[in-house]
Amino acid sequence: MTKLNHRRNTESRRADELTGKVAVVTGAAQGIGAGCAKKLAARGCDILLADIKAGGLERQVAALGRAFPDRRIESYPLDVRQQRDCFDMAEHAQSKFGSIDIMVNSAGIISPRASMDVTQDDWENLLSINLNGVFYCCQAAARLMRATGGVIINLSSIASKAAWPGRVSYATAKAGITAITESLAVEWAPLGIRVNAVAPAWVNTEILRQAVEQGVVAVDNLNRAIPLGRVAEVDDVCDAIVFLVSDAARYITGQVIYVDGGYLAGAPHASIRASRSS
Repeated sequence: MTKLNHRRNTESRRADELTGKVAVVTGAAQGIGAGCAKKLAARGCDILLADIKAGGLERQVAALGRAFPDRRIESYPLDVRQQRDCFDMAEHAQSKFGSIDIMVNSAGIISPRASMDVTQDDWENLLSINLNGVFYCCQAAARLMRATGGVIINLSSIASKAAWPGRVSYATAKAGITAITESLAVEWAPLGIRVNAVAPAWVNTEILRQAVEQGVVAVDNLNRAIPLGRVAEVDDVCDAIVFLVSDAARYITGQVIYVDGGYLAGAPHASIRASRSS
């Protein structure tokens, strides 16, 4: 085989290597979760989209169905705070598709508040969604994957390593995701289950746009703080996820991949606020 033919054959395999795989994506009603579901469907996956937001979830399912009529696209209303609901979701995926090959845990919220004002309900709700929910979904997927192997991706954040005022519960949850990812990667490696995390910086989603409108952050300040000069697009994050679930990343597990445009390496001290008083 010539080098050129070998390259073409390799590229062809990579283009369709996810065909027939079953992917479950939580937080799929919008943002990164929705973008990831679309990317995985484009690469050949059948998809179960899960989210607590029923309206947004059904819109995404309808859009994917139109874009990829040859894929099996299903939805599942999921409250990740409830372990039993997460287990039921995995069992539903198995009944519909026969397996789970890829699990992407994207469900999460952000609720900025001065630390002295955080109530017990605030604290427990955010950690229940952003931390407990990740673990429960990992458990649920792994119970099916232990027979044949699989890949789990957890959505973290640069907030796990960089601190800003008013983010203590969010940062705590994201730091916990690192521990979950590393621990499960080691424990489940003998089962053929890889576990990694993707940690974005600021991403151009509705959450960021609302923060800009509220004067919490200024895009110009963000762009100056990021060495690559811009905030991330959803595709930037989703492309990293697609890589990690592919065979090209077959020897990568227990890692947190920072998709931050060089922020943590370059200028984490730079101001992101719209003004000193905001």
